[in-house]
Amino acid sequence: GKELQTFSGHLDSLASVVFSPNGKTLATASYDDTVILWNLDNLTLDPLLVSACDWVKDYLKNSDGVEKDDRILCDRID
Repeated sequence: GKELQTFSGHLDSLASVVFSPNGKTLATASYDDTVILWNLDNLTLDPLLVSACDWVKDYLKNSDGVEKDDRILCDRID
């Protein structure tokens, strides 16, 4: 893989990473007891989304443990 972006700011490992519903903000929570909101407006995540969906697309479609609504998460990513 190729590193697309480095987010520096936490002093310890991450406990959680979540995208906002509109995909324009990334929230990271760390074991250093901080939460950082990252503005992604000027960052192109398309290559990352394509790579991630290539990796999980078959799992989403075929795994019994995936909810019906989640099976289509990568349908429009290519």
